[in-house]
Amino acid sequence: MFKILFSFGYWSLDYLYITLVVVALLLLALSQSYASARKMKFLPALSVSFGILVVGLGITYFLFNAFFIEKRHPDQPQHIAIYSYGFMLMVSFIVGTIWLIIQGKKEKPAIEADTVLDLMVFIIIGSIVGARLVYVATQSQDYTGESAKNILLITEGGLSIHGGIIGALLFGWLYCKFKGLEYWKMVDFVIPAVALGQFFGRIGCFLNGCCYGIKLDVIDKAIQASEKSGLKNIFVFPNAETWKSRGMGDDLSRFYDAGTAAIGQYARHPTQLYEAVGALLIFWYLTNFRKNKMFTGHVFLMYIWLYSLLRFLVEEYRFGSPEAEKVDEIGSSIVLWHFITMAQVASIILGIVALFLMQDLKRRAVLTRMLKEGKTPAAKDTEAEEAEEVEEELDGEAETEGELIGVGQEEETMDGDEVTDDEKQVEYQDDAE
Repeated sequence: MFKILFSFGYWSLDYLYITLVVVALLLLALSQSYASARKMKFLPALSVSFGILVVGLGITYFLFNAFFIEKRHPDQPQHIAIYSYGFMLMVSFIVGTIWLIIQGKKEKPAIEADTVLDLMVFIIIGSIVGARLVYVATQSQDYTGESAKNILLITEGGLSIHGGIIGALLFGWLYCKFKGLEYWKMVDFVIPAVALGQFFGRIGCFLNGCCYGIKLDVIDKAIQASEKSGLKNIFVFPNAETWKSRGMGDDLSRFYDAGTAAIGQYARHPTQLYEAVGALLIFWYLTNFRKNKMFTGHVFLMYIWLYSLLRFLVEEYRFGSPEAEKVDEIGSSIVLWHFITMAQVASIILGIVALFLMQDLKRRAVLTRMLKEGKTPAAKDTEAEEAEEVEEELDGEAETEGELIGVGQEEETMDGDEVTDDEKQVEYQDDAE
């Protein structure tokens, strides 16, 4: 509920210098990753980094002056502050990286800290780029005309988790291919840290006032019954008037305003915290599940399945677009019959695909393991059935042959008895004569 953690006031900025600083940091990270992959010594690595930095900054300076020279200085001083969302996003990456470094030492074979750090550079860049691109693409109506300049403004929120995962997977694949690492094995290694990062990211959403929930009637009625209730400070997002009533100035009150989350000034479901707790539980489960995975990629598919289920449930309590019908009763981005959201559709599709893939790959893993151990249960069952059929056929043939032999013996016996009687009759006649 605190959109800004710390305010530095109004500063006159130079967008060119800011752009050069950001590009320099990215180039240094990429050059360090390249030097590490090539296992360069200190001096060659330093030379390569310096060369990449100089060339990259020169190109950036030329492109900025060619296309954005008129926007180098803002029309008026800008408010500079540390925003809650951006800060928590940074915390999520730092904590996730530390956890991966610790876990990397426990892997067999161990994953070096340099590999984790290099991989995280690619993942961070890919996740932010992918998350912002997908969000802007799905909310393109909010970034047209004069609002187009806000496309790069991510400090106030506006990142798609699905886009972030796609971007991280793509950039992670590029790094693994470049470094010669087994891609899906690394995905299984990294994915629990993604859930851990989501925990901190959703806390940032809660502080920022984005991804907010629909009206929470029980708490809202309790707040209305008692205006002095402390519940209002927890479940009601403050607007500018609220901050002014707490003694804040007009300028800062405008920046601290929770925006659309403050519409109506009623208690809302803390959907950000719902998802934060769910992500933390998923992280805990995956850290234990990865020890018993049955195939490469199993942990990743389990994450997709669990998060799809979590997101589907949380979406039932997220607030919709102000232009949508029944915004107090349904979730966001209504797409079908006014009761299902775009995120729910994506969750259903991804969840079903992940579930079917897990079952199929698990069956294949079991069969492969049995074949390696020299066991062929399916073949044995078939052979047993065939053996039983052969035995039944042999028993049937034996019974038939037995019946035929018995009949033949009876005929021979009967024939033998007749001969004996004739002989006895001849002998009797001879005696009579």
